[in-house]
Amino acid sequence: MMWITPVGNADEGTGTGITATENITDTENLLGSNVAEITDAISKTKQETGVTVRLLYLASFNSDEKPAKWASALLESLDPKPNTVLLAVASNDGNLVVAVSSNSDEWLKTKSTVDALSDAAQKPLMESTPNWSKSATDMMDQIVVQKKTSTSSQTVLLGVGGMIAVLVLLIVIMVVFHILRKRGVIKRKVRKHAGKHAEVAVRSEPVKVWSVDDELSADAPDKEPTPKEDSESVQETSSEKSDA
Repeated sequence: MMWITPVGNADEGTGTGITATENITDTENLLGSNVAEITDAISKTKQETGVTVRLLYLASFNSDEKPAKWASALLESLDPKPNTVLLAVASNDGNLVVAVSSNSDEWLKTKSTVDALSDAAQKPLMESTPNWSKSATDMMDQIVVQKKTSTSSQTVLLGVGGMIAVLVLLIVIMVVFHILRKRGVIKRKVRKHAGKHAEVAVRSEPVKVWSVDDELSADAPDKEPTPKEDSESVQETSSEKSDA
């Protein structure tokens, strides 16, 4: 609940017209000729954010309840659509309240959002001449800001969540790999392949040795005469000389 400067009698300088539309109730004619502009702003806010804005301008809330509680109870009694914001003003009492329906999204119901909307609506009313239409449009502009901020925050959270999911998946893969390796599942596969290569090497080795021996025997030169053969040859030559 906010406190604004009371404007005295509602008839002073505002006329006696009463505005009652689907979204605007102005018994004090505070919006004057700006009703059409405010109505367009309400439609635009609905399109951009999905938030329904209701405006209530009274001379007094005429209740012993706290203004915030009174406005919230009034809003719920209207069976509001999801994401409905009520700006309730008691001009003679100096009360301003922003109430959000209980069926609204979390970003709209938070205290920080409600406070931001209340501050935006209050500032134009703190001037020497309260600007009622600007109060309403500033609040709706702030709804757009809060919606964009909420969407950006959700996008960041989704991005962070995705990164965390990827990291968790990598950790799980590493843990599974470590467990399998510890149990020897991966090592057995390596040894099996190593055994096959070793068997091929053993089989090829005898063939390789046989080839070398064969080549050596084929290329070997004629044997030289042994010393014994040389001796016999010498004796035979000597005997031939004697006979002569």
